[in-house]
Amino acid sequence: MSVISRREFLKLAGVLAAGGVGAAAYLSDRRWWERLPANTSQVPTTASPGPWSIEARYYASLAGDGSLNCVSCHEASPEALPVSYCHIPHTGSYVRCNLCPHYCIIADGARGRCRVRENRAGRLYSMVYGNPCAVHVDPIEKKPFYHFLPTAAAFSLATAGCNLRCLYCQNWDISQVPPEETDNIDLPPEKVVSIAQQNNAPVIAFTYSEPTIYYEYMHETARLARAAGIYNVVVSAGFIDQQPLQDLCKVVDAIKIDLKGYDEGFYQQVCQAKLKPVLETIQTIFKSNVHLEIVNLVVPTMNDSMEQLRALSKWLAQDISPDVPLHFSRFYPQYKLANLPPTPVETLDKARQTALDEGMRFVYIGNVPGHPGDNTYCPNCGQAIITRQGFSVLEYHIKNGNCEYCGTPIPGVWWSGDLQGTPVKVPPG
Repeated sequence: MSVISRREFLKLAGVLAAGGVGAAAYLSDRRWWERLPANTSQVPTTASPGPWSIEARYYASLAGDGSLNCVSCHEASPEALPVSYCHIPHTGSYVRCNLCPHYCIIADGARGRCRVRENRAGRLYSMVYGNPCAVHVDPIEKKPFYHFLPTAAAFSLATAGCNLRCLYCQNWDISQVPPEETDNIDLPPEKVVSIAQQNNAPVIAFTYSEPTIYYEYMHETARLARAAGIYNVVVSAGFIDQQPLQDLCKVVDAIKIDLKGYDEGFYQQVCQAKLKPVLETIQTIFKSNVHLEIVNLVVPTMNDSMEQLRALSKWLAQDISPDVPLHFSRFYPQYKLANLPPTPVETLDKARQTALDEGMRFVYIGNVPGHPGDNTYCPNCGQAIITRQGFSVLEYHIKNGNCEYCGTPIPGVWWSGDLQGTPVKVPPG
């Protein structure tokens, strides 16, 4: 398999080592499709087709078995479809991708909604395996994870593509395009782990775009990282099928879910997705004993009603756990919602108080540096046990997973000492 050159490797390692927290991205100007041999117009039908793609998991062939469903393909109900057949002749091999709840039916030579999973002669391939377009070292607080190894450096990566179409996406330039439109580097799983080790990064983060769509790359990297003693965290919208999610939970340590809203209409209109599968994802993660945190980006006029925010908080407190960290983040105008104003801070204050009233014990206000709601407070004695300024930790008063002041266990994964030592996991109460 082709990998980055020694010169590029040293350049990347230098950026990560020198930058530490908040290092700049390293994006190569080498494009993978320009490096293919001249005779590779089609992916070979061998078990190892090459470094630019790999056979995907979680799909089914629909060729010749009578299971091709026109209604599913067109995403219409039987009542809405005017005829019981398609006007397009169905010839060739089709596959149904079972990775996420879109269940895309993909024709030969086409790709699913995510733009990175392609049907080639009845076999589905991931076109982004080992080809990230963004590589950074970030503080873990940026993800945000507030109850998982505070101040840890997270070796973060992403590929092109996403299975959602959020109108306010802050990384739309990589999430809403295929890999042919991003600058990528050859960085297979074993190299990700190697570079993380060399730069003393205790965490690898799958983030920025939607990690679900580069599932094979994420899963193999996480498997190798765990064997090497490195933690794995995932930043996801949670729109994933149950079987791949359950398999993923076996190799990662923490997952942060962007719960976009608590309304089906919002999910359909703003994200082109569905709420119910995301709620099922949250339930599955919690039951799997993987550390879980939730973020809700509060968008003015769209998902900011106190009724909706109260319902979201009540569901988390009663159906999941009041100990799950919940972050209400401030929206800033961007992408296709540039016409909206930033979220008023008073709306975030009300959202936080509403969640606390519903029983949530760790509620945060994000994207408002210096706000008291960015700190962690002991739910028993009320003392600030972690104070933050932006992505920096100013004070840390948790010892062996307990409040330093009153000894109350604080759910999360903490350093045994003062921001160092062996990690200690405190389960939700």
